[in-house]
Amino acid sequence: MDNIKDLENYFKNLDFNIKFKIENNNNNKEFDYCININNQKLLVEIKNEVRPRTLAFMDSLFSNPNSNMLLAADYITPSAKEKLKEHLINYIDSFGNAYLNLDNLKVYIEKGNAKPISKGTNEIFTTSGAKLLFELLKNPESINTKTYRELAQTCNISLGSVSKIMKGLQNEGYIIATNKTFVELIRKEVLLDKWITLINEKVLPTCKKGKYMFGRNGQNEWKNINAAIQWAGEPGAALLTNYLNPEKFSLFTNLDKIELIQKAGLLPDNHGNITVYEPFWNESDTQNKTVHPLLVYAQLMYDGNDRNIETAKIIYDEYIQPNL
Repeated sequence: MDNIKDLENYFKNLDFNIKFKIENNNNNKEFDYCININNQKLLVEIKNEVRPRTLAFMDSLFSNPNSNMLLAADYITPSAKEKLKEHLINYIDSFGNAYLNLDNLKVYIEKGNAKPISKGTNEIFTTSGAKLLFELLKNPESINTKTYRELAQTCNISLGSVSKIMKGLQNEGYIIATNKTFVELIRKEVLLDKWITLINEKVLPTCKKGKYMFGRNGQNEWKNINAAIQWAGEPGAALLTNYLNPEKFSLFTNLDKIELIQKAGLLPDNHGNITVYEPFWNESDTQNKTVHPLLVYAQLMYDGNDRNIETAKIIYDEYIQPNL
């Protein structure tokens, strides 16, 4: 992607002409460019898509004098735009929407026309793709140590799906050959960000078994429930970090409704604060009290609550980033 050409096109898509020039003395390497508009220098960060969870990891954007920042992206979600405006951070997108709060220029355009951009990777970013990416992001070495048939069994998807997804990953530059016998999954941060949306929107709804409430044990005794369940989301994060007091509960289990009542003391309730899911993977890890930290992280980040995102960053630093 030609970033500077993209930036020029963003400004051309505005309803009026704003000229900028590139500053050649950009000494701040945390940003992509330094530009000048009306004799005011702006440090520019360029992204494909920006969501609230993206902003949570953009420390440099929020730690500098905000009026000197410009975030440019193909797509920025409405909630991310609100957060940027709240912090007086300038932004512009590919649809001709912009917020520029400069010394000699005030612009706010919101056409309501922006939508996430699909770039022809449908063979990757599907329900089956989300399940395979869960395995590859957890265990990047499995791309070499497991056969396609073994990956299909682990991820509970068809062999044909594995082949199609792997080919898509190669075509889109997410897999490269390191030598004649080994390949490597790269750009894992990009895949992780896309996977968060996939897993929450395409996989979890199909795995949902129902809503429950705490019965005989009471909510305060949730940690003492002795049954074949694995906590996810907020309770999973509480167990992993000891940092969060859960309000919304989610868990994964193969127990049926009667077993959940008898063994876990949970009661079916359409308005309950416990969401129960069927595991979408085949590996047996029921000895763990939580699902894999990657899934806990994805649920917290997708929720978008500030406290959950703060906890998710702790999980990311300790359990996820070392593997990327």
